[in-house]
Amino acid sequence: MYVLPRFSAIALERMKLIFLFFPQRPNVCPVLELVLVGHQQPCVQAFSRMVKMWKQGCTGRRWCMGYERRSGYYTVYKQVYRMEHQTVYKCCPGWAQHNSEPGCLHMLCAADTCFNGGKCSKEGPHVCQCPAGFQGPRCQYDVNECSTENGGCQDQCCNTIGSYHCKCPAGQKLGEDGKSCGGNVLFCASLLVRNHRRYWKRNRSANPCTSGNGGCSQICQNERGTAKCECHPGHYLSTDKKSCLDIDECAEGRARCAHRCVNTLGSFTCACNPGFELGADGKQCYRIEMEIVDSCQDDNGGCSHGCEHTATGPLCSCHDGYVLSSDGKACTDLDECETGESCCSQFCINYVGSYECTCRAGFQPSADGCGCDDVDECRLENGNCDHVCINSLGSYECACKEGFRLGSDRRSCIGEFLLHPEQLVRAPGLQFRGAPQLLHYVLGALREDEDQRGELTLLHFFLSVCLDNTFGNDCSLSCEDCMNGGRCNSENSGCVCSPGWTGIICNETCSQGTYGDGCAGTCMCKNGGSCDPITGLCHCPPGVQGPFCEDGCPKGFFGKNCNKPCNCANSGHCHRLYGACLCDPGLYGRFCHLTCPRWAFGVGCSQECQCMKEHTLGCSAQNGTCSCKPGYHGKKCQKACTPGFYGAGCKLRCNCSTNVFCDHETGACKRPCPPGFHGEKCHSSCQPGSFGVDCKQSCSCGGAPCNPETGRCICPAGKTGAMCERAPSLCCWSMAPSSTASCKASVLASCPVGYYGQNCLLPCSCSSDALCHHITGECMCPPGWTGHNCKDPCNSGHWGQRCENSCACNNSDGSCDPVTGSCFCEPGFTGKHCEQRCPEGSFGPSCMHSCQCQNGAVCDHVSGACTCTAGWTGTFCEKACPEGFFGLDCHQVCNCKNAAGCDHVLGTCSCLPGWRGETCEQRKFGQGCAHTCNCHNGATCDHVMGTCACTPGWRGATCQEACPPGWHGAGCLQRCICSGQTACDPVTGKCQCPKGRTGTSCELGRCSQSFGTPVVSCHPQTGACRCAKGWRGRHCDKPCLPGHYGVGCARRCHCPAGTPCHHLTGECGCPPGFTGHGCERTCPPNTYGQSCSQTCRCRAEEDCHPITGQCVCHPGYHGAQCDRRCPKGTYGSNCQKSCKCMNGGHCDPVSGTCDCAPGFIGADCSKTCPENRYGKDCALFCACGKGQCDPRTGSCTCPPGQMGPGCQQVCPQGRFGPSCRLTCSCQNGAICDHVDGSCTCGLGWTGKSCEKAECLPGKYGPSCSLDCSCQHNGTCDRFTGCCHCPAGFYGRSCEHGCPPGFYGLSCLHACACKNGASCDAVMGQCVCPLGYHGIHCEKGCASGRFGERCQHRCDCGGAPCNPATGKCLCPPGKTGDKCCRSDQYGPDCSLRCQCASKSQCNPYNGKCVCPATWMGPTCKEGNTGNIMEPSTWGTFLMSCLFCLPV
Repeated sequence: MYVLPRFSAIALERMKLIFLFFPQRPNVCPVLELVLVGHQQPCVQAFSRMVKMWKQGCTGRRWCMGYERRSGYYTVYKQVYRMEHQTVYKCCPGWAQHNSEPGCLHMLCAADTCFNGGKCSKEGPHVCQCPAGFQGPRCQYDVNECSTENGGCQDQCCNTIGSYHCKCPAGQKLGEDGKSCGGNVLFCASLLVRNHRRYWKRNRSANPCTSGNGGCSQICQNERGTAKCECHPGHYLSTDKKSCLDIDECAEGRARCAHRCVNTLGSFTCACNPGFELGADGKQCYRIEMEIVDSCQDDNGGCSHGCEHTATGPLCSCHDGYVLSSDGKACTDLDECETGESCCSQFCINYVGSYECTCRAGFQPSADGCGCDDVDECRLENGNCDHVCINSLGSYECACKEGFRLGSDRRSCIGEFLLHPEQLVRAPGLQFRGAPQLLHYVLGALREDEDQRGELTLLHFFLSVCLDNTFGNDCSLSCEDCMNGGRCNSENSGCVCSPGWTGIICNETCSQGTYGDGCAGTCMCKNGGSCDPITGLCHCPPGVQGPFCEDGCPKGFFGKNCNKPCNCANSGHCHRLYGACLCDPGLYGRFCHLTCPRWAFGVGCSQECQCMKEHTLGCSAQNGTCSCKPGYHGKKCQKACTPGFYGAGCKLRCNCSTNVFCDHETGACKRPCPPGFHGEKCHSSCQPGSFGVDCKQSCSCGGAPCNPETGRCICPAGKTGAMCERAPSLCCWSMAPSSTASCKASVLASCPVGYYGQNCLLPCSCSSDALCHHITGECMCPPGWTGHNCKDPCNSGHWGQRCENSCACNNSDGSCDPVTGSCFCEPGFTGKHCEQRCPEGSFGPSCMHSCQCQNGAVCDHVSGACTCTAGWTGTFCEKACPEGFFGLDCHQVCNCKNAAGCDHVLGTCSCLPGWRGETCEQRKFGQGCAHTCNCHNGATCDHVMGTCACTPGWRGATCQEACPPGWHGAGCLQRCICSGQTACDPVTGKCQCPKGRTGTSCELGRCSQSFGTPVVSCHPQTGACRCAKGWRGRHCDKPCLPGHYGVGCARRCHCPAGTPCHHLTGECGCPPGFTGHGCERTCPPNTYGQSCSQTCRCRAEEDCHPITGQCVCHPGYHGAQCDRRCPKGTYGSNCQKSCKCMNGGHCDPVSGTCDCAPGFIGADCSKTCPENRYGKDCALFCACGKGQCDPRTGSCTCPPGQMGPGCQQVCPQGRFGPSCRLTCSCQNGAICDHVDGSCTCGLGWTGKSCEKAECLPGKYGPSCSLDCSCQHNGTCDRFTGCCHCPAGFYGRSCEHGCPPGFYGLSCLHACACKNGASCDAVMGQCVCPLGYHGIHCEKGCASGRFGERCQHRCDCGGAPCNPATGKCLCPPGKTGDKCCRSDQYGPDCSLRCQCASKSQCNPYNGKCVCPATWMGPTCKEGNTGNIMEPSTWGTFLMSCLFCLPV
């Protein structure tokens, strides 16, 4: 079953419409395809040419011919492509359409469609053509021949797959016809075999392929009477040797397609990826040299804000403060105040795309823009209080000294007043009416020398006594006014606020540093963290973390003890551990020292400003706010000032008279343009249909053009009147007004339009817009046309009625509109006579295009091409030079070192902190960078103090001291975790386990093979020991338990009770010199022999042999008194063993253990120190980087290209090789490789030393490594790759031939060919059209000649002929193909007419055309009706002839 792909709702609606309109088209399926659709975009190209000019003031005569350079332009079209979804309608799978049938009515047939040798049918109603014996649409069914008349068999009919045969009863045989029975035969099967052999012998000369194609599905070959099947190319024979299967050339790799391979039945096709097209060989893919149109290019892809081009179309996104609506394109405002996403602590005001926090009275916005800080009103003029001002959170109160009371204005203090004693509450120095609410006071301790009035400390108080459950300054508040979850207290005299809120009505957040109930909690946040006013949770600044922001440093510091100053500019935060700068929004760079590039903003400069750049001075690097140019406003600077306003922010009001507008940028009053012109600078002529001042009036000419200055109508042929509303008389178009009456009488007899002459039988030869005189046939041409038939336009330089007026145009080809005379200015010029260049900022035809050049570039007034200033590049000079280049055309290469920035205009270097010099090559620090850094082993140097920041594994003031054993990492502050005395890597801390130990800390297994504790092997992962026989334990250091011996201690001893068993052999009883349950120990000191029962008699300095009891010196000593140390090179008992220490190692005289010299380790000192270690016991770490370290001294041998004590410095510029001893030979600013000295050439240079200034043909760029794209033998610039085209070609890649009318190098020369002739694009030679000849085709054919180069002679009986076609142009009185006389007709005008004198003779057949009142074959028979007498004809004719212009 065929499953339709998923379609969009719009596509499904289209399919429904299709099926509604075309229900009679069966088996048609819609398919949605993504196709690359091509469109043509015009592109105006400019060029220069020399034109002839008549000049005045020439020597010897007034006028002479000269040449001047003129700019011209032409339009070419480039092919652009965009991806579009298209619904196409195709036949459903398995169906096909023949001819133009309504639908897909025919099933398709493939190689596997037909079974049993069937073939695809090319004709007929059936899909498959079946061989004999099979049937069905796909030949899938066997034909049962026995079902019809028993298959013709006399007795039994045996059906088989694809055939049948007859059988006879026992005792009879099958007849010759294979159907009848008679005689004695075997059973059916043997008969079938004999018949088959007989048939084969009889028919072996016949062709088996004629019957059912021999069973072959494709090709059948007759080989000696046997059918042999073969296949067409692209197929192979299957295992049944009859059917053919398709070869998948794509899967087998035979196709060799460049991009994609599509297998087809019997063949394959190659396909290309989008943006490529298939070459002529059908396999290679070539890039379509056109631009792929960004789906966001047109109308921003339909997106309101951001648009990103994807393969499936535009992907829309919204700016901060907006959300994408359900249509996936529009952006709607996000109300941060409503959703709770705002950070405001008090009030939130939502704007479109953003929001703003505001504060209540008594508060002011804090520095973060979110919180609100209390305003201390008392600091400014004592809050205007007479006596005492007490500030409170969000407000303040005035208080009076004792003996005064507060006035009604709550500020002034009035003289003492009396109260009842029970209502008077006294405090020394102050008094209040009633018990002050929320009043806390502390009477200070009195000193002996003070009076008894004391001192009052006021914290919070309320100075009024309110009644009826009210409270507040003016007793206007009640419990209903409590906000933010606050509730009334038990006395209904104030609010009890929920955690995080305070104030009279709980409308204020806790002050900074407090939180919780009553804001009584103290925030514990550190390192600049702020706490949540409700929960007290800390919000940490960048680079700081932890519950209390304790895992961080104050701003400007980092390190374990936060004592290291950050190297971040603009007071940026830095990482707690590493000191890496964490930039604030609007800054970037390693040290946060760079502001975001223009048109980028935000964190990491990752967001793009949305301002309209042409109207914007710049955008804020912090938040992307647009700063508009004067004359524009709006969030994106997208709006020009409304009429009447101008300047920055459109806040200035224009000062112009009524109905006079002002310039929205400068405020200058705009004067109206003179009649016939309009535009910002009055350089554009009125559009057709408008005229007058500023072109504000509309023509009233019935669709005809009007004079752009006066509005007077310019009527076309056939129209007259002030508004071209009347048609003139056919014969009186120039008649004086006094002759109007006589003309009207003659009009009654005028001919229909397009005819003239007697009886109006002759057709006019005038053009469709011209009028024809009804008697003479003379044409009256409209303005701009001339010639006898008004089909020739005015010659270049003339215009108007009868082409009498001359054009007055400058900076053009001298031509003007042949009807109105308005000048056709060349691109880049304007004005009534094309005398002015386009104003600055505009270019092109009619100066209608606006220049897009940026960064001070000069805009060409003709083509709009931008000439960039130094440091800028790009089509519109919008791009700064690429990194590493600067100057004019970005051709100069920067020479800044050590990651310094390079000014793209001047090339000056901006050194990073710690570097100085013209190219930042000097590493310095301190005031004026006067001191040289002394840091080693890759350490960085503080550019202020010069202190070294060591790399991991090093410490010390200059980072030359390696970490001591047991320590590693940055500053050697981390302790190694290796067990025992195992050393760890000073950089990473990885344990370097000795042989026999493994694990993270070398804690697994110690499989030593010391005497008495033999080990067979050690497990490579776990370190577990596999012990030799007789031993056990984790380290194989314990003998078998008593009663056991052998491998794994698995064997049991068979010794009498109390008799020890040898733990190795199992023998009972220990041999002399050994003891223990398993005979595992030697005899104790001073004993020897069997069972260690004998006592030694040796001196203290001698040892007793455990077996023999012989006294020998202690190991390491010899001599009669055992008081002499072993000589050098020997050790052990009696110094009999030779030391095996190598490489200068010393041998211990007792044990023979080697004490190795520096640089060597191992039991015999045979191994040199491992990589990156040196010294005694290889305990010191090398500091050679990639160099080789001497294992004895640690001195470094640097690899080529590096130098210094630790090989940490690369060769200085100009040096390379081992120890940087070799001098580079690179020239012309090339870069020298510090390792091998190879040169990386700059643009346009090549050669081993970049000494050659010429690239090979077809190459350009760095080291001449890029391929030129120039066509038609064009050469390319070795620096830029720009093509220099040969004569006759132009374009970026010389891909275009010269446009018609131009030739030569860069197509700069204008062809001098006349009369529409074309010229050779290379040489400029003219190719004349028919009817012209001469070098410049300036000569028309002479009278009597026509055709190519005027080689043919006219055959018109003396009349002229068309110089191009040779068609005869007959004068009055002659007609026909060869201009016969009025009395002649027929071939070659050889026959004479028989018509009467006043009749006309048909020039083709001689038939007479009789005048009125005459009849007959020769018009000689008259009539006596009321007719005009011949004598009056002249009068009638003269009445109109007098109307004709002289």
